[in-house]
Amino acid sequence: MGGGTVAVGPATAEEVDAALAVWQHSHLIRRNGRPLPPDHVRLAHGRMAAPGAMLLLARDEGRPAGAGIVGTVLGVQGLTEDGAGPPKEGLIHLSLLSVAPDRWGQRVGRRLMEHVLAEARTRAYAEAQLWTHADNLRANRLYRALGFRRTGRVKIDDWGELLVHYWQSLPGD
Repeated sequence: MGGGTVAVGPATAEEVDAALAVWQHSHLIRRNGRPLPPDHVRLAHGRMAAPGAMLLLARDEGRPAGAGIVGTVLGVQGLTEDGAGPPKEGLIHLSLLSVAPDRWGQRVGRRLMEHVLAEARTRAYAEAQLWTHADNLRANRLYRALGFRRTGRVKIDDWGELLVHYWQSLPGD
């Protein structure tokens, strides 16, 4: 079990594979053992490792080096047309929020989201958006608690599951 002090900060290039493993494991447990398709994993790895990506990690300082990553979140420049269009100035797109299952309910996801939103504000982003599964009640509660609001936009993912869109304004200090 975890439970040590959690520090949130930027990932190094050497930590991308470990961050990806945390994301995969969290997804596997949340989806009752259904693994992610290899193409999804490759896409996530590429997004985490991309130049300019804001990959933040939660590290449990009580765990040994290399095993200390207990959460991830990714912020990237938002694009128009649901990612198919050009960049939308001032928009950050958040994704790949994950928390190690043994740390669920311990506010690790909240800390990650608070840090990524604070960093987005320092980088002059004016708004944030994300998509999440409609049936992921824990994530939906978190996003609402942090001031995100559903936009009413929905789509079906590659597995036929409903995704909902969230957005929020990021007022400057």
